Amino acid sequence: MNYLKQLFKNVFEFAKAMSPSQAIVFLGIVAGIIVAMVIGGSWLGNVNYSVLYSNLDPSDAGEIAEYLSEEKISYKLSDGGSTISVPSGDVYKVRISLASQGMPRSGNVGYSIFDQSNLGMTEFLQNLNFRRALEGELMRTIMQLSDVEAARVHIVMPKDRLFKEDQQEATASVVLKLRRPTGLSESQIAGITHLVAASVEGLRPENISIIDYNGNLLSSRTDSDALAGLSTSQLEVRKNAEEYLEHKAQSMLDGVVGPGKSIVRVTAELDFQQVEKTSELFDPNSSVIRSEEKTEQTASASDRQEEVAESTDENRVETTVTNYEINKTVEHIVDAVGTVERISVAVLLDWVHREREAPSGTIEMVYEPRPQEEIDRITSIVKNAVGFDSQRSDQIEVVNIAFDRTSLEHDQNRLDQMIQREFFIDLAKKLGLVLLAALAFFFFRKKAKRFFTSLGRILPQSVPRRPTRQYVPEYAPSEQEEESEPVKPINAEKRQPTLIDQMQRTAKDNPDEFAKVIKTMMVD
Repeated sequence: MNYLKQLFKNVFEFAKAMSPSQAIVFLGIVAGIIVAMVIGGSWLGNVNYSVLYSNLDPSDAGEIAEYLSEEKISYKLSDGGSTISVPSGDVYKVRISLASQGMPRSGNVGYSIFDQSNLGMTEFLQNLNFRRALEGELMRTIMQLSDVEAARVHIVMPKDRLFKEDQQEATASVVLKLRRPTGLSESQIAGITHLVAASVEGLRPENISIIDYNGNLLSSRTDSDALAGLSTSQLEVRKNAEEYLEHKAQSMLDGVVGPGKSIVRVTAELDFQQVEKTSELFDPNSSVIRSEEKTEQTASASDRQEEVAESTDENRVETTVTNYEINKTVEHIVDAVGTVERISVAVLLDWVHREREAPSGTIEMVYEPRPQEEIDRITSIVKNAVGFDSQRSDQIEVVNIAFDRTSLEHDQNRLDQMIQREFFIDLAKKLGLVLLAALAFFFFRKKAKRFFTSLGRILPQSVPRRPTRQYVPEYAPSEQEEESEPVKPINAEKRQPTLIDQMQRTAKDNPDEFAKVIKTMMVD
């Protein structure tokens, strides 16, 4: 208590002795310390909460809240009690603890529903639980995707019918909550569609509907049309073929005439007809005996008078039947799909800058067309790059024309001006900061030194230690004594240096460093 009284007394006396500028600096330091303590305390006391479970049933939410209260885990309820949040560092630990207790019990279930054996379960309930388990497993799998935050799956599995015409197809609906507003790509939607179709027996991809939480249809029914799907595939194949040929030709031209000096466009006509041919070829000059049949007949006595042309023997008739097989070749030919029927190539070449001697004798740059020999060589290069075939009636056109670079030069000038402006603005900011730092340094240098020296005098040194004593003579020495021998004061009692002593010593030895510290505190 005495220490505090002495401290307040010294502070009050010190404040009375300060000049207005010193008082402003002192109050600024005290206010900064108080603000820093308040901000630090609020930051330490602030707890970030993360979602533990969302879209919970009321029964599950109450059960989980009761468990968290018993375990003394802080939590928050939102969305009408359907969302529970816990401190961010405890999310996964709490989820594992709840899973060990079998919570949440409803909602997203999986094949674990069959772990509980019910003896009195009917066939209808077994089929219902199987469908629920299948939906839950599909939800868990879809929610593992990085762009999907939540998912719901509904499957309709019709009963088996006796007649095929009465049998109905299985259908499914998927509702997705996406993390990004841009949505999913076509390949991702197709992946989810085929995932669900492959997981349910008898479910076809065209019978699956996918929507998002805003009600937007993500899957398209036009994909079920075989002709439409084939047309889309054909356009994609044609586009890939054209881009491939363009890249081959453009990369070679960039190495020959330079980047930005040429433009290549390719149009490819592909044959997507699926043709199957079956042919049988017969060779009339080659024959093989396939079967042979012989019949012999002996004539009776009454028939001997008749002559039989088929046999030389008068009493016997012989008949021979021979079947011949002609050689044949059976061919079954299936033509390839997507073969190149014809390609057309268009190439634009920019003019070239060349050095030319002016009439005055100086060298100047001239923008002129390319010679025909160079154009012919470039044409030959492009033909070899794209696989030009004259038998397919392929076409190629190479034109040398001056490119319009007015807009490019204008954009380049604007870019250079912006770069220069940003450079000068950045340089002005840096010079201003340096000038401000120099002014602050020279302004606070002497004031900081005086402030810390005076602060060290008004603060008590230490409570538990005894006050230091110094011998002071009771009489004033004469002038002769002062000249003859100076009075040596008794050394103060030795003690350990305190923080204030270190601050005083540092302020005396390095006043510049203390001025920098004060400047940094004021900037912060």
